[in-house]
Formats: sequence, structure tokens, C-alpha cells
Amino acid sequence: MKYKNKDGIELNIGNMSKVGKIGSSMDLVQEVVGEAIRILKSHNHFDSDSKSWALDRGIHFLETNFDVEEKYESS
Repeated sequence: MKYKNKDGIELNIGNMSKVGKIGSSMDLVQEVVGEAIRILKSHNHFDSDSKSWALDRGIHFLETNFDVEEKYESS
């Protein structure tokens, strides 16, 4: 299931043409999200400190690149 916002709008990058992705910066968005996933997976699964570090770094990376730190603060 793809994410839909409160207005029912969903982001469907898979059906976009290559030209559409480049023109709308979707290729860059995919690259940034891919890097965040790489960061979040780059921890030692047997070390809770390493997991915490990767989570903090991944969250910071996403907040910085998508400028969302104020809009979606943790509760």
C-alpha cells in the first residue's frame, strides 16, 4: 500500500516516465530516500548503541533534506 496524505493524494513514482521523474525532481527524491534507507540499515544488529546511532543519523538526514523538522516533531 502506498502512502496517502489526509487529502487522499498518493505519491506514485513507479508509473512516472524517466523524463517526468527528472522534470519533477523525483529521481533526486528517490536518491535521497535511498540514502536514508542505507543509513538506517547500516547498523550492527547486535549492538543497541549502533542501532540508536543509525536511527538518529537517519532521522536527522531526512529532516535536513526534506526540511520537515518543525512540521513533524516527535511526540
